[in-house]
Amino acid sequence: MSLTVCNPIPLPDYPRGRLSIGATAATFGYLQDPPQDYRELADPSVLYHEGRWYLYPSCGMAWVTEDFQTWTHHRIEPFDIGYAPTIVRHGDRFLLTACQAGIWSAPTPLGPFTQLGPMRDVDGTEVKAFNDPMLFSDDDGRLYAYWGLGPPGLFAAEVDPQDCTRLITPPQLVVQYDPQVVWERYGEYHEDASRSYIEGPWMVKLAGGYYLTYAAPGTEWKTYGMGAARGTSPLGPFTRQRRTPFCQRTEGLIQGPGHGCIVRGPRDTLWAFYTCRLCYEHIFERRLGFDPCGVDADGELYVNVSEFPQHAPGVLAQPEQGNLAGLLPMNHRRRVRTSSTAPGRNGLYAVDNCLHTWWEPAVGDAAPWLEQDLGISAAVEAVRLVWRDVDLDYAQGRVPGPIQWRLEGAPADGPFQVLVDASDNRQDLLIDYRTFPVQAVRRIRLVVTRWPAGLRPGVTDLSVFGRSVPG
Repeated sequence: MSLTVCNPIPLPDYPRGRLSIGATAATFGYLQDPPQDYRELADPSVLYHEGRWYLYPSCGMAWVTEDFQTWTHHRIEPFDIGYAPTIVRHGDRFLLTACQAGIWSAPTPLGPFTQLGPMRDVDGTEVKAFNDPMLFSDDDGRLYAYWGLGPPGLFAAEVDPQDCTRLITPPQLVVQYDPQVVWERYGEYHEDASRSYIEGPWMVKLAGGYYLTYAAPGTEWKTYGMGAARGTSPLGPFTRQRRTPFCQRTEGLIQGPGHGCIVRGPRDTLWAFYTCRLCYEHIFERRLGFDPCGVDADGELYVNVSEFPQHAPGVLAQPEQGNLAGLLPMNHRRRVRTSSTAPGRNGLYAVDNCLHTWWEPAVGDAAPWLEQDLGISAAVEAVRLVWRDVDLDYAQGRVPGPIQWRLEGAPADGPFQVLVDASDNRQDLLIDYRTFPVQAVRRIRLVVTRWPAGLRPGVTDLSVFGRSVPG
C-alpha cells in the first residue's frame, strides 16, 4: 500500500450551496426557481504556512492538512465571507478578502479576523465591483490587488502596505477578453465569441517573473480552465503565455478545472488548486481538485490534471511526468449486480466515470449493495466514493451527515473479505478516499449500512484502484 491522494479532494463537511438559499433562476439562470438544495465548494485559495496547508474556498472556511491525506475543518469567523475568498501573508498579519467583502486582518491563518473596511480608490471612494479579488505581497514588502469577474477583464493596482484598504495607484486593466483567443470564448465548445467571464485572478512570482493566472470562459462549462499571462513587474504589462490554458480537462470525472491558485510548498514544489464542475442542480454546484504544477523549459506554467491516485504528499523528481502513483480504476464500466435500483438509477451509473449520474437503491432497501466481477485478478489498494445527497432539503430537516459502508473483495470463487470497514464512520464525507493493504481480488462488493435520516444514498462514483495481476 502506497501513500496516495485522489481528486476530487475528500474534504469533510461540504457546506450548502449559497445560491440554494433564496436565489432565483431568473438571477442565476439554471433549472429551477429556486434550485434544489445542493452542496458546494469552489474558488480555492490556499496558504502554505509552517508545514500546514490552509484552504479557504467559497461557501465555507477553513480546511487544514499537513499531508493532503487528512483534512480537518476549522469553522472560523467569518465562516462564509462571500464568493472567491483569498488570503495572503503580509508582514506579520494575514489578510483575507472576497467578493464585495472588504479587507480582513488576523494574526494567524485561522483568526481571529477583524474587518478593516472596504477597498478604497486613490480618491478615497470605494472600489466598485471589487469581485474575485486577490492580494499579493511581493518580496520587497509592497502590496498589490487584482480583481475582475466577467467583461471587460482583470484589473490591478498597488495597495498601501500599511493601510491595506487603500489603493495608491489607479486601477488599470491588465488582462482583457480577446475573442481571438478561442479558449476564452463562452460556451461548452467556445462557440459564443460575444462574451467571456475572465475571472479569478491569482498572482505568483517564479524565478523573478510575475505570472497572473485567471479563469475562463465560465464555471458551468467543461471547457473552463486556467490561463496565464507573464510580466516583468506586478502591474505588467502582461502577455498571455503560449501554453494557455495551462490547466484544462474536458473529459472524465474531473472537468472544468478553473478558478484556483498556484502555491509553493515544501522542497520547492509547486501546486495548483482549482474548481471542478459538477453543475447538476445549479451552475455553481462544484467540487475542488489539486495537482502538481510546474514551469517548462520555455518558462511557461503547466498542470497535468488528474483523476487517479497520486503520491502523497507529492515530491516530484520529474514534474512534467505528473505525480501519478500508477494505480488505475479496475472496475469502471464492468457489469454490475445490485440489491435494488430506483427507477432510472441503474447500478452502472456508479462506475461510468461521470459526476452527473448515480446508482440509487430502491426505497425500502435497508442494506443496499453493489457487486462487480472485474473480469481479471487485480491487486487493489484504494477506493474512491463520491456520494449523492438524494432528496436533500435543509428546510425540511433532510440534511447531510455521515454515511457508513464497507468494501469487500473476493477471488473468482470463495467468500468476500472486508477490504475497508467504514461501518463506524462519523464524518460527513461527500467524497471519501481510502487506502488499504494490497489485496488480490476478482470480485468487489460495496455494502451501504447507514445514511442520514430522510435522505437516500446515491453513489455517483465507485472507483477501486489497483493493478492487474499477471498470469
